[in-house]
Amino acid sequence: MGKCCFCGYKIHMETHLTVLFSAVCFVSKSSTMMDEKELYGKEFFSWEEFSLFFDSWREQRKALFFMKKSMPLSKCKWAGEPPRPEVVDTLKYRFVRLVCKEVRVSINKMELRAQKMQNAEEDKVPVGCSARIILKMNEKMDRLVVTECQLTHNHPLCPIEFAYYFKRGFLMDNSCLPVRTTNKISKQFVGAHDIRYLLRYCKTRDNGVQDTLNALNSLFTNDPGAKLKLVFVENKVIIKTVFLLTSMMRSLCQRFPLALFFDRVEGFNEEFDLYTVLCVDANSQGRECGYCLAQKGTPNMLRFTLASLLQSVPDMKVKVQCITLGIEIEELEVVNELLPHARVQICHTQVLEILYSKAQEMGTPDAEKVWPLLCKVAEAGSLMAYRRAVRRMDSLLPQDFMKYYQEHWHPRAEMWVASFQPTRDFDTSELIKQHKQKVLSDFNPSRTLAQCILNLVIIQTPKEDLKSLNEDEVATRYHSICNTEQASLIEEELSFAKHGTYNIRETAEGFILNDEVSEFCMNWGLTTCSCSIYTSSLLPCRHLFATRLQTGEPLFDISLLQKNKTALMTIS
Repeated sequence: MGKCCFCGYKIHMETHLTVLFSAVCFVSKSSTMMDEKELYGKEFFSWEEFSLFFDSWREQRKALFFMKKSMPLSKCKWAGEPPRPEVVDTLKYRFVRLVCKEVRVSINKMELRAQKMQNAEEDKVPVGCSARIILKMNEKMDRLVVTECQLTHNHPLCPIEFAYYFKRGFLMDNSCLPVRTTNKISKQFVGAHDIRYLLRYCKTRDNGVQDTLNALNSLFTNDPGAKLKLVFVENKVIIKTVFLLTSMMRSLCQRFPLALFFDRVEGFNEEFDLYTVLCVDANSQGRECGYCLAQKGTPNMLRFTLASLLQSVPDMKVKVQCITLGIEIEELEVVNELLPHARVQICHTQVLEILYSKAQEMGTPDAEKVWPLLCKVAEAGSLMAYRRAVRRMDSLLPQDFMKYYQEHWHPRAEMWVASFQPTRDFDTSELIKQHKQKVLSDFNPSRTLAQCILNLVIIQTPKEDLKSLNEDEVATRYHSICNTEQASLIEEELSFAKHGTYNIRETAEGFILNDEVSEFCMNWGLTTCSCSIYTSSLLPCRHLFATRLQTGEPLFDISLLQKNKTALMTIS
């Protein structure tokens, strides 16, 4: 740090040297009076127009102003007819007071500057500068007008200080929230108090920020344990990325960390891409355990999402054994860094689709034969079977296609060919397909970021989870081991579970379910319930099934029958 040799202002030396040649601190009262006449009564038909004018005006005069007081149109109360919504968006403010940066300057600093300037008159300058500009909306509510301007400063204007602090567009950038605030919280986890603080100071609805903050506030109201990370465009009040993890999603991560899936949901939104992390629960269902919404084209989303997930659930780092990535996810090295024990796989259905499209693009004859050939390669059950399938493909398909295959997909065969993958009791491709159908159901690509967040939270509710309940399959398994009467009672409770409306939350003792009439308590093992249905029959009730489905625990579980000695069939 150095000091301006003219006014004593502390500044970085590189900035000092850059503009030293022009560092002449001055006060020009004659030009100021002329400026006041020109500026007074000047009209602007939008806040953006005034902001652009004000940037140029400040650059010419090397004067630093900031917004001392304002009254956003969106927060005004009107006795008569309020301005139209488009006027609110265009003008933004009913009243703005801009003041000189030195309005609160300390006595010591003024005395120091007085000494540096060696000006006898400066010693008598009162504390604080009275230079100001006041802007108001006119009575017709169609423009902003400068109603007062006092441009005479009681201190020297320093080009070095101006060069250090000045930034074009600061009025536009701060019209919704202070940029310094969004820069500070960007890339950080934020809580309910942070969101409410931002809402308190949010002045306008620019870029949908206010609506998005309201949606996030609603999330925290309903789920205080949710985890949220926001990324803003640097020096702009524009949300770039949102990482979201509900309490239930975090619980699923802790329960089922072995296999994860990461992909982008194509066609989700016109402005934002949705990236999701899935795990597989005890019912072989894909469950969302992390959402990331990002402006289209945002790079390094796998790193950002996984890092945010591991910050929220640190124990996952050493527990994940496999992660399956969408075909367009290219940050494969990130997995080795963040998940050291996980092997990387690629969704083989997506690989097949890419290969088939490439074959058609290259003009491969007999296109109807291409797909079966590709499927044999992907589904090869052994290394020998894979080699045979590749040789067969080589004998029938053009060399250009085989060259492409050998360069891009053969080296990664271990990531997508069946013979190299562990045996599983679920179909990876079907799981990802079902997840995308669930996310895109009833979604409109033109919805705002706020609407997207609200809808993503809704599909995490028990009511949505119950839609995936295959009650016939579960009931059949209970019928296979239970006596007819008990099996019929269990089947009936399964049916009631699917059609109920529940709010489920974790407690220190287990779980509490609210069905909008009563609350019922269940133990951590989800084998007992306080409801009369369970206590009278000692058989699994609708509340146990609904809670097990949401938490990912198996619906068919013999431990649910342990307390009823007559439930199981006796084999003679």
